[in-house]
Amino acid sequence: MGSFSIVHCAETIKGGIATYLRELLPLQLQAFGVGAVTVVIPASQRCQLPALDGVKVVTFDDSKGRVGNALALARAVAAEVKRTRPAVVHIHSTFAGATVRPWLAAQRYAGKVVYCPHGWAWDRPMSGWKRRLVSWIERLLARVTDQIVCISGHERQAAIGYGLDASKLALVLNGIALERPGAEPVAVSWPESRLKVLFVGRFDRQKGVDLLGQALELAGPQVSAVLAGDAVLADGAAIALPANSLKAGWVTPGQLETLFDQADLLVMPSRWEGFGLIAVEAMRAGLAVVASRVGGLAEVVEHGVSGILVPPDNAASLAEALRSLTPEQCRQMGEAGRQRFERLFVVSRVSSELAALYR
Repeated sequence: MGSFSIVHCAETIKGGIATYLRELLPLQLQAFGVGAVTVVIPASQRCQLPALDGVKVVTFDDSKGRVGNALALARAVAAEVKRTRPAVVHIHSTFAGATVRPWLAAQRYAGKVVYCPHGWAWDRPMSGWKRRLVSWIERLLARVTDQIVCISGHERQAAIGYGLDASKLALVLNGIALERPGAEPVAVSWPESRLKVLFVGRFDRQKGVDLLGQALELAGPQVSAVLAGDAVLADGAAIALPANSLKAGWVTPGQLETLFDQADLLVMPSRWEGFGLIAVEAMRAGLAVVASRVGGLAEVVEHGVSGILVPPDNAASLAEALRSLTPEQCRQMGEAGRQRFERLFVVSRVSSELAALYR
């Protein structure tokens, strides 16, 4: 593409966005060339992206709360756009979209604006007037956006339902590399149990880790869990971990692969989810997935084949699903999940579809 260049930016990346960028950036470096790709990310989360020769990383101070951080991101993107005049600014997450897009419009940025919410704000619990306000803001900002990347069919249909221009809504299902990262030692292990359950992600209300604690208590000693991650948003999701669980903290991609190899299944008790990329990582590793029937998760997990879908916000149903499975059933579902991953969720397809979108 010659002089083509792109700036990715996000107000926070811990979790799914970090995985998305880790998988995508090497392919974009290969496609667009050294120096063509820049990422603007929080300084405290720099460690979430490995150093990649040829990709420029710009950081901003993210110590000022979500609104302050989003404004700091907008200033950092402004400076980078002024310096490099990229062909595309690709914005990740709703807070980033709400601050960066107005600035780009005000500055009459001449390149292409691509926005991916990674889960619409209106899918979260909120009052009716807030939901109407959020949808109005998204419709307004869509006017100054060239393309909106929807990571699941649910996300695209929801946007159409809230009045966004369907011609601007591009469905690009998430994906990851076909090959798994190399495994690394990890200093945690499951207590003796019939079923080994793994949770990976933010200990925030969205991810339902509080529901998992309740479900593990109900499931009893025949189930044990390792929880990898920690709180990011401090949004009041109280966590009471029962005796049949332990907390591993944040782990590296290699350590995560070791946990995948040790576990029988991944659990995702999310209250809302645009896609659920960690489910695809687990499927790549041959793990069954037990997840809430919300958002894009209902498209990722094939109920009864590659895992089990349960009603959201329901600890009793989650506990029942965990108790119902044997390690052998999980192994069979994991094999089906690996095949589904290979058919639908490989990152080379994501890279090609985004490149076409940029053009």
